[in-house]
Amino acid sequence: MGFSGFDIAIIVLVFLVIILLFKGIRTVPQGYNYTVERFGRYTKTLTPGLNIINPIFERVGAKMNMMEQVLDVPTQEIITRDNAIVGVDGVAFYQVLNAAQAAYQVAGLQNAILNLTMTNIRTVMGSMDLDE
Repeated sequence: MGFSGFDIAIIVLVFLVIILLFKGIRTVPQGYNYTVERFGRYTKTLTPGLNIINPIFERVGAKMNMMEQVLDVPTQEIITRDNAIVGVDGVAFYQVLNAAQAAYQVAGLQNAILNLTMTNIRTVMGSMDLDE
């Protein structure tokens, strides 16, 4: 009593379906969002919890941390309006609200936020007198 060719094909097919099902299940931890790409193009965002994707055509693109994060702004020399030189450093807090935009519309998110923060500090402090 052996297996026929049809029985072996059914067993292989069931085995492949089980493998695809396990590869398609994604668990996203709390505080993160994952972007999904189909052939390299963004299609949707996976939220925390159990999610299912099609592993043949789709893959997880970016894993974005949605929690509030802290950036240390390094010390920089600023010239005030009355030509005094002041050393200023700071801390920037930010939180990603849209995972797709943060992943695909900005190259180097932390570096962009850091440079924007440093520019704003220079602008504000440069327009002030030393007494202020």
